[in-house]
Amino acid sequence: MDFTDISSYSDAQVPAKLKELESNKEFLGYIASLFFPKSNKYFSWLSNAYVGWKFNKLFSKCNSIGDFQDRMAPLVKSMINSTTDGFSHSGIENLTDKPTLFISNHRDISLDAAFLNFLLYSRKLNTVRIAIGDNLLDGGFAEILMRLNKSFVVHRDIKGVKETLRKLSKLSAYINHSIQNENESIWIAQKEGRANDGNDFTDESVLKMLYLDQRKNLTLREWVKKVNLTPVVISYEYDPLDIVKAKGWDFQEDWSSEQVNKNDLNEMASGIFGYKGRVHLHICKPITEECEDTEKLANLIQQAIISNYRLWPSNHSALSLLPKIKKDYLQEEQRVENQKSLSYFSDKLKNLDSTQKEEMLMIYARPIINKEKARLAPGP
Repeated sequence: MDFTDISSYSDAQVPAKLKELESNKEFLGYIASLFFPKSNKYFSWLSNAYVGWKFNKLFSKCNSIGDFQDRMAPLVKSMINSTTDGFSHSGIENLTDKPTLFISNHRDISLDAAFLNFLLYSRKLNTVRIAIGDNLLDGGFAEILMRLNKSFVVHRDIKGVKETLRKLSKLSAYINHSIQNENESIWIAQKEGRANDGNDFTDESVLKMLYLDQRKNLTLREWVKKVNLTPVVISYEYDPLDIVKAKGWDFQEDWSSEQVNKNDLNEMASGIFGYKGRVHLHICKPITEECEDTEKLANLIQQAIISNYRLWPSNHSALSLLPKIKKDYLQEEQRVENQKSLSYFSDKLKNLDSTQKEEMLMIYARPIINKEKARLAPGP
């Protein structure tokens, strides 16, 4: 099967795609605007030229995806050093060199998989191919960058039953082919889109899609073992887009796809360059339980992600500011008065209306609520 239209780029495509970026004025202007936001017309031309020179210096000798990621790794490390108060991880004993299907909670457009890749790269393990929605892939420079970084296309909003089955079957075949035939690991979110409300819930339909290509050859249990299905959970102490998520995206209803794509790019940049506090990534144990159906499998993944989510003082402080629910979920030993996070919320909430304030606090509080509900839920 030909996967060219959805796959990440091959090594052979790398030099040409980098040349495309180097000559793409929109790309150079966008990068320049991130680092030189207040430049005048003359300085804009100069900053674009500088970005082009710098890009060429960094990437001109790349002849493979591995070369590209070698050049990207120091940039990711610099991002971690400048926008976080530390990146920690746990569960590394669950990492192997076996190709793996990582199913993750999803909080940031591009960084969730980037932190996993950075950890894998630092341990000299193969990085993952990254599932990313086609709403972010419009044929422009963002698509080239992401597919150079091993991203592949997940189609959304597909019209018609036949077209839906065709595209989902192809996606499933590509993912399983990557793991079983090309020894490439995969990162995919536990549900479509980010968990903008703070609820890290697993969508069973994602698992049905993943298993679709293999359902006639393997039982679900056999398939889960074959792809080494491993849940991953990432938690950010502070979300650079928390206000955006609290306000929602209703204002985009009348926007063109071009406007929406531009906004998505801006949100991606805000996530990358915004302050995140501490960041923790946990690699859960691979799923080994008996799973006779995708509903049970979804519950197992969700339970692993929620129970291993790293809570921060920001979560507890947010809950303490919600008087209607804090008494039910904020335990005595969790009543931390963290002045930093309380000051953070005081500053962020002052320009929001009452509904938006509550939603922003709930984004941080829901991981505590869900963790407590999971703890009290009866076992399988």
